[in-house]
Amino acid sequence: MRWTFFIARRLLLARRTRGGGVGRLAILGIAAGVATLVAVLAVMNGFQMGMIESILEINSHHLRVETETPLGEYGTESELIQRIATVRGVRSVTPVAELQTLVRGFWPEAQGIVIRAVPPAWLSEDPGAEERLSIPEGTFDVRGDRTIVLGTELARSLGVRTGDTVAVTHLPGGGTRPTEQQLTVTGLFRTGHLDFDRSWAFVSIGTAVDHLEAREPLVLGIKLDNRFSDAAVETRLRPELPPEHRVVSWREYNRGIFGALRMEKSMMTVLVGLIFLVVAGSIYQLLRRSIMERSEDVAILQALGAPTAQLRFVFVLEGWMIGVSGTFFGLVAGLALALNVNELFAALETLTAILVQRGVQVFSPAHFYLLEVPVRILPLELFLVSTGAIGVSVLAATLAARSVARYRPMELLRGE
Repeated sequence: MRWTFFIARRLLLARRTRGGGVGRLAILGIAAGVATLVAVLAVMNGFQMGMIESILEINSHHLRVETETPLGEYGTESELIQRIATVRGVRSVTPVAELQTLVRGFWPEAQGIVIRAVPPAWLSEDPGAEERLSIPEGTFDVRGDRTIVLGTELARSLGVRTGDTVAVTHLPGGGTRPTEQQLTVTGLFRTGHLDFDRSWAFVSIGTAVDHLEAREPLVLGIKLDNRFSDAAVETRLRPELPPEHRVVSWREYNRGIFGALRMEKSMMTVLVGLIFLVVAGSIYQLLRRSIMERSEDVAILQALGAPTAQLRFVFVLEGWMIGVSGTFFGLVAGLALALNVNELFAALETLTAILVQRGVQVFSPAHFYLLEVPVRILPLELFLVSTGAIGVSVLAATLAARSVARYRPMELLRGE
């Protein structure tokens, strides 16, 4: 069997013989497909996982215990909060409530926003939220009376900065008379998620109850050591809860948006993966042509006693070598592109500034809400891409190698 590896390697590296150069074209096609898919998946993972983490850490939590307790009576749930905190797998528990309000700043037009009432030490108690929130101006301080922290885009649209006041109008639950209060902006936050930065604000539970007369139901936001263990923790948690309390997992609460993101990624993977089908067809045609051009060589090997099955295996090995080589070079190129995509865009902006004497921003803040392109590389996806690339190469080579069985050595040699 060792001779099959030797001949397959010689066929792949052939330059001046008949059929030479076929392997290099096929390797180039596989490498291009792998590099494209790796780079696209890395950037898509960066955007999607950044959005998912912002939603989970700031908005929905990993588990939500929805109660019927008014926000002003959240102290009555302190014992329950302590019991939940002792459940295995729970990292933190935070009482919160969401208020639908109107807010006015320097401009007279009011905007509808969501105000989240949180404990004064919320960020220190929830490291996950602290990691996702950056404070470009001021501090995240809601401990003072009548204080509020706004999203950066919300502050820009209201025309306010740190130290200014905003008028917040809130209609208490079940009431008919709205209440309006002047709150002082102590800081601005940025999450990188436009919906939060443009339409969210934070106040303390005391400010929400005492000044905005909030009577919204209390929600206990639970963060887990591992968010994928939500089902197991929920099972351990239910015996600790009163029957009227409802537990909602992050999977159920965000089912719509996460389902859309999953579908988007699946469709993009399928579309980019079509490159492999094109490359597989090319490999099949190139190897089939190579086998036809080397028919005399195949006939000589058959005449010397080489079994047909082993001759087919020679070309299958050539396809495997094409797949492995193309996958290797494609992974190197794709990872290099993904890990340096921001540097690449910076170089492109510099080059356009030199050539056209005017700076061109690839991702202008006027059109894209991001400071840099996020990248996440998942080892499992690299394995699946590599397996798929090698698999289609071997499959195409196997189909092409079937034509070897039709050759009759005496007929071919007699013709020569």
